[in-house]
Amino acid sequence: MAVTKSNIANRLAETLVIDIDANGTSEDNVFSGTTLASKIYQVVIDNTATGAATYVRFQYATSYSKADANAAQSDNLRLYAPANQSATYVFPEGLAFTTGLSFIATSDTGDVNGTAYTDPGGTVKVTILGGT
Repeated sequence: MAVTKSNIANRLAETLVIDIDANGTSEDNVFSGTTLASKIYQVVIDNTATGAATYVRFQYATSYSKADANAAQSDNLRLYAPANQSATYVFPEGLAFTTGLSFIATSDTGDVNGTAYTDPGGTVKVTILGGT
């Protein structure tokens, strides 16, 4: 997993996270180690190199957990990028999270109930702007 974090100017956002190869393996607690992120202000999903739709699924937790066979998935946020396209989501007031922020990228449209998620089938880049 190649994840980069850096601080950026206030008012735009304060923390930038870039995952250049997002897939079905979770990126856990991506804002760990910074006090400058308790809200999501923007998410960009670059799905231009993938021939299938991709869903980026977020949990407000320190690790992403799949539901077990008897439970529903507990995503807090699920964002979509069409095949061979980018999608940008902007949250002007910010989406607050308290415990942490973890995510996966998958081509699965629904819950997999404890099994592994299907990787998107190509390179997916996820960029998240966070702040306070």
